[in-house]
Amino acid sequence: MKPQNKKDAFVKVPLWWIEQATRATRTPQAMVCIWLLYLSWQAKSATFPLPNDRLAKRGAERRMKTRALANLEKAGLITVERRAGKTPIVTLLAL
Repeated sequence: MKPQNKKDAFVKVPLWWIEQATRATRTPQAMVCIWLLYLSWQAKSATFPLPNDRLAKRGAERRMKTRALANLEKAGLITVERRAGKTPIVTLLAL
């Protein structure tokens, strides 16, 4: 559920900092969350593909990505179109 604030707060954070912070705190699922926002911004769309390779380089392996996507989908923040043997397509819902 989106907060009821009239004005949302935003933070500009370098990806390298988030990468190091998620490794230091052992929270790779947080990296997946930030990466989803980054890819949405990059694609200029709420719907985009989520490949494994670049995310794995930032510390979130394939299994962690799958777990994070399942948790976010269960929370109602995203939908995931899973395709056998192909990159999943993610849609952010809470933006």
